[in-house]
Amino acid sequence: MIVLVAVLQVAEGKGNEVVEEFKKLVPQVRQDPGTISYNINQAADNPDKVMVYEKYEDMEALKFHGQTEHFKAFGQATRSLFAGRPEITLYNEVV
Repeated sequence: MIVLVAVLQVAEGKGNEVVEEFKKLVPQVRQDPGTISYNINQAADNPDKVMVYEKYEDMEALKFHGQTEHFKAFGQATRSLFAGRPEITLYNEVV
């Protein structure tokens, strides 16, 4: 299984807007083939820091996710809400 962790630095004061957009996206992503989990987390001490935890059956499922219309629409809707590039780390689940 493939795990992706993305730490997103949101523009100041825009954290809750990003979370609202994720609330629209998450149910759709969870229906994508090969998606095992897709969870959004907001830092307890900083609402403008968001961590996304994603788990997929394989790399093909992760690639599929990145090509979906709902993910692309999320990107368009949130483009101006981020303060830089996300920090993304891929993991192989071992246990």
